Amino acid sequence: MGEHWRYTDLGAVRPADVMAQNPVLAGPVRKGGSPVATSAVWGRTHLNVGWFDDVDDTLDLAACSRLGVDVIRRPVYGGGTAFYQEGCAVMWGFFLSPDQGGTLDEKLARFQPVLLDALDRIGLGAVGYEGSSDFRWRGRKLGALTAQEVMGVHNVGGFLNIAPPDIDLYLQVVRVPDEKFKDKAVKDMREYVCTAEEVAGRPVSYDEFRDALVGALTDSGVEIEIEALTDAERSQVADIAAYLSSEDQVRRVSSERFAAAAPPGSRVGFGNEKGGKLCRAGVAIDSAGVVVAAMMAGDMHVGPPDTMDRIADALVGADSEDEAGVKSRVAAIFEAPDVVQPEAAAVTTDHRVAAIRKAVAQATAQGRAVAAVEETT
Repeated sequence: MGEHWRYTDLGAVRPADVMAQNPVLAGPVRKGGSPVATSAVWGRTHLNVGWFDDVDDTLDLAACSRLGVDVIRRPVYGGGTAFYQEGCAVMWGFFLSPDQGGTLDEKLARFQPVLLDALDRIGLGAVGYEGSSDFRWRGRKLGALTAQEVMGVHNVGGFLNIAPPDIDLYLQVVRVPDEKFKDKAVKDMREYVCTAEEVAGRPVSYDEFRDALVGALTDSGVEIEIEALTDAERSQVADIAAYLSSEDQVRRVSSERFAAAAPPGSRVGFGNEKGGKLCRAGVAIDSAGVVVAAMMAGDMHVGPPDTMDRIADALVGADSEDEAGVKSRVAAIFEAPDVVQPEAAAVTTDHRVAAIRKAVAQATAQGRAVAAVEETT
């Protein structure tokens, strides 16, 4: 391929810092600069919430606070909520121009063999790429590789579990919806998650993975130039990290906040639907069945980052019983030319409408229950 890339080894990083580094490094690519590759290893135990994820549906924030587990929300990056133990998972990201190298799916297809080559170099040749995004071994998840259009660039990135995380701690702080695992071979998280150490039969270090990744990229035709963050970039990262650590950012999508802010007298309901990824909807409906507020969430990889907010806004004023009308409102946003997602992890208008239908059913049932209580009193 003969391409020239910048490669930045970020090393052990705090959660907010690695998220803040993404927009800083993507900026020059968006302006026509060379592609950028990064790698890092988590330097602190935390939960990492996807941009569209409902934090209250996936996490017990009170337990996180009590047990000292940090929580951050990935800025503009989709996907689900993930638990990362300090030193137990490595990650990487490739920032590429949308104008070069094809679509998201074409870029994903291009780099799947590159990552599999990197894994083979560290004794993980038995690992395969399965489902919409997963690296799996014997049906168990070792990591993931995804593609998403964010910040004006195409990002192909992922993570790899290299050592066993504390699953007991994870199970104390996370809420896992059944729908998310209905298509998984192993439903018990203790069995579902595996690590490079387990597959290789020996410890696998971050340095070893980093060198394997650089080697695989180089052999694929990429010319690597190693460059550390500049002082100016570090200053930008610090400013962005402070914002990402705020409670408002973590609770950007929150069913508890949505329910608390619902108009007086309305009934609130939530619903999940499993498409290529998990879709979630929240609605508040008035006594006439009109949607007076809505919330759209889930673990999908969709751009631009305001897509779900625009769908939620479009639902306000809809007759909740008019499914065709609801679908039309969703489709007007979700099927617009500017909405982009990889086909391998796609969710559809129908998936979103199914989640809304379930939310409406729950809200309607709540209204009937309240009416029945009022009648008896």
